[in-house]
Amino acid sequence: IHLLNKYAESKIMGMDKIYVHLVENYYNTGKADWVDSVQLYKIKDRAQRLSYTLIGEEAPPIILQDSSGKWHDLLSVNAPYTILYLWDADCGHCKKATPKLKKFYNENKHLGIEIYAVNTEVEEDKWKKYIKENELNWINVADTKVQSNFRYYYDIQSTPKVYVLDHKKEIIAKGIGVEQVEDFITKYM
Repeated sequence: IHLLNKYAESKIMGMDKIYVHLVENYYNTGKADWVDSVQLYKIKDRAQRLSYTLIGEEAPPIILQDSSGKWHDLLSVNAPYTILYLWDADCGHCKKATPKLKKFYNENKHLGIEIYAVNTEVEEDKWKKYIKENELNWINVADTKVQSNFRYYYDIQSTPKVYVLDHKKEIIAKGIGVEQVEDFITKYM
């Protein structure tokens, strides 16, 4: 339980893989017989959600429509680096982060960086208005009719959430702030 808690709360990127490993090999197999059924359910559910977005794994697919109705497939974005930005037009943190991401994008898109921005909420008018007013010129998509399961696979509990994907759409960074994206990509390159 000490190790499970340590890696559940780790501030080091990628340590969630250890959490998932512990759950799959000890808690799912009945070796952790000291845990009651309610707690075990929560532990297993958390590990399941984390397992979809582990560093080094291909990002779960997202195919959503932009504001004009055109479909965009995350896994088909042709770019050396794709920043998956999960956000909400009403989110206070997002309102601070989005302009920073826009500045980074405008200064670095010549490197082949693309942003696939997913609005996590359903209020279409607010989303479209924010995109237009802030001139967000990257791929902007949303699931205003809640027909996609991306919220589950990407464990959306708060916004903004950032993932950096390589050209194969494998996750190479996650859980970083938009102000850390440039430094990460520069060092990764």
